[in-house]
Amino acid sequence: MPFIGQQPLTGAYSKLDAITTSATATYNLLLNGGAYSPASANHLLVSLNGVMQAPQDSFTVSGSTIIFDSALTSSDNIDFIMAMGDVLNIGTPSDGTVTAGKIATNAVTTAKIATNAVTTAKITDANITQAKLGSGVSGTGPAFHAHPASAQSISANTFTKVNLGTERFDTDGKFDVSTSRFTPTVAGYYSVSAAVTLANANFSSTWGILQIRKNGASHTGIVNGIGGFESRHGVSCSGIIDLDADDYIEMYIYIGSAQSVSHNTNETHFSAAMVRSA
Repeated sequence: MPFIGQQPLTGAYSKLDAITTSATATYNLLLNGGAYSPASANHLLVSLNGVMQAPQDSFTVSGSTIIFDSALTSSDNIDFIMAMGDVLNIGTPSDGTVTAGKIATNAVTTAKIATNAVTTAKITDANITQAKLGSGVSGTGPAFHAHPASAQSISANTFTKVNLGTERFDTDGKFDVSTSRFTPTVAGYYSVSAAVTLANANFSSTWGILQIRKNGASHTGIVNGIGGFESRHGVSCSGIIDLDADDYIEMYIYIGSAQSVSHNTNETHFSAAMVRSA
């Protein structure tokens, strides 16, 4: 039967309507009275005067016409024209037939993804990692703030780790109150702040060193002379520290005379927050 528009080609093997030759090289191709347009000359088998014709050499096609390399005559006979369909084209796949196994490795490229096609709903939470964030985007990296749970006695002239037994917050559970140690497990650059206030420090003068240690070694610190007959004296320091996933930081204090560290939550504290991915 005739078709409106392009004749279906996939898997179609059809004998086209007979053609009466005349003094011309161009003839219409018809299937059941309707125009037939093959994909190319290579999809036709043409017998002329009992001899198979070579596509492209003996004839070409243009739309629904066949064009022989020279004009025929009324005494010539086109024995038959077989349309072999488009044997290399499977056509449009049916819905649900293209599975993951049918897609070649590296076939889905950036050019194949439509603009705005990748929405937030298409990205699972677990796939949004720090490594996927652009430069300058900190995302939701680890952060904590801790302070002492009780006052701590500090011996003179020795470095002592400040015990931080209470968390104000610990977003990812990376601060260990039992060791007063922060291990981020996410590589990046961290803004770190430390402060120690001495309780009931009514003395004339002494000095103190506050250190932020990375993997047990001093990384950021400050030395302050402190004194005066006041009830509170303190030291503080801060800095940006690069940390790998398995690095850790702690806070240490050194005082020239035996003192007691205040456990007031606003006076002694240790905190860090990721400001940029590695």
